[in-house]
Amino acid sequence: MNFTLHPAAKAALLLTTILGLAGCGPSYVNSNLIDQSQAKVRLAQDTELCKAEANRNVPPSYGLNRFESDPTIEAQATRFVANAVEDDAHQDVFNNCMRARGWEYRK
Repeated sequence: MNFTLHPAAKAALLLTTILGLAGCGPSYVNSNLIDQSQAKVRLAQDTELCKAEANRNVPPSYGLNRFESDPTIEAQATRFVANAVEDDAHQDVFNNCMRARGWEYRK
């Protein structure tokens, strides 16, 4: 049996999926800010400030610096762990900065 959807049904399914997932996802909330428009502006400002602080304290590596040319499993595992440690440290600085500015991460 061959199962195919009509193009309009495919579009409707895709649109429903996108709209269903659009409201999902974690976000930052600041209970000190009542006005939502002010909170949105402040969130953008604080996010940029905290990204800059995280980049200053834990400079991220890019491109080939995140890869290992040695093909052995030991070298690849060491690089993987080093990248994970760097990413976690960077995220911790960012999260602490946001928390210090009154933002709470909600899932």
